[in-house]
Amino acid sequence: MPDWLFIGLSRAFLDGVLIGSLYALMAVGLTLVYRITQVPNFAHAEYITYGAYAAFMIATLGGGIFGAAIVAALTGLVLAIASDELVFKPLWARGSSPLHLLVASIGVGLVLRYCLLAVAAASAGLLQVSLPERPRILAVVFGALPVTTVHVVAPLLALSTAILLHLLLTKTRIGKAMRATASNPVLARISGINIYAVRRVTWAISGMLAGLAGFMYAYYIAVNPESGWIALLWMFAASIVGGFTFYGTMLSGLLLGIAEHTLSFIAYQLFGVNTAYRPAIALIIMILVLLSKPEGLIRLQSLSLIRRV
Repeated sequence: MPDWLFIGLSRAFLDGVLIGSLYALMAVGLTLVYRITQVPNFAHAEYITYGAYAAFMIATLGGGIFGAAIVAALTGLVLAIASDELVFKPLWARGSSPLHLLVASIGVGLVLRYCLLAVAAASAGLLQVSLPERPRILAVVFGALPVTTVHVVAPLLALSTAILLHLLLTKTRIGKAMRATASNPVLARISGINIYAVRRVTWAISGMLAGLAGFMYAYYIAVNPESGWIALLWMFAASIVGGFTFYGTMLSGLLLGIAEHTLSFIAYQLFGVNTAYRPAIALIIMILVLLSKPEGLIRLQSLSLIRRV
């Protein structure tokens, strides 16, 4: 294999791991909310965008990178719980179907997106933001392949998130209650589980993960008020390919990132296909999975915590 081809594939793989880690972080909160509360939450995208903007504001004011991450997570948490308390829970209490909840989530997302857009439009400096602290090169491998801080932080954040969620769902009382509620909410309620508390915790965790994903997004590239909405395709692709399971979503997000970067590089080298068509890869994979195996391609049943989480 020529050196230039090896370096190119290595670069594509490395970037794929980075982007795949972001997809996993973005999608896992979406999966948790859907499996436990039955809300296919399109507004999840806006929690990510708000998290990115919150991280930018704190970092700009001198709060530091860790302060930016904490505030981003809290911003996502507040938005998620507010969305549920004001919109989704009342609709759920009235017996709304998942389709009604899906339409409501689109409406919530539109309100959040255009509120942010209105504020950003009032100040040209907010139409596109990124964290002041940019990724730094940590090492150069294979003689020409730079590894930056974001290439290390994003996978580590995704891995630590997976470990912490696993411990939460398997070792804690609230985690077991979440699993029971997702498996059979009626039986869980009869058994004495406070499904309303479970619901709040689920939305809180989902919002925090979305905010952290937004922080990571703003650390990686510049973000605008529609960045979360644009990333929604990959979130649902990861959740669908993963069969809306916890482990499957994390693994699917990682594999989607690697697949789209490596396949787009190969397509460009062999056929001259512009890498701007890269998003089509995730869309094609998602469509093929829905047509051939709608229950999900990666379910990891031997590791499933509950029937499909």
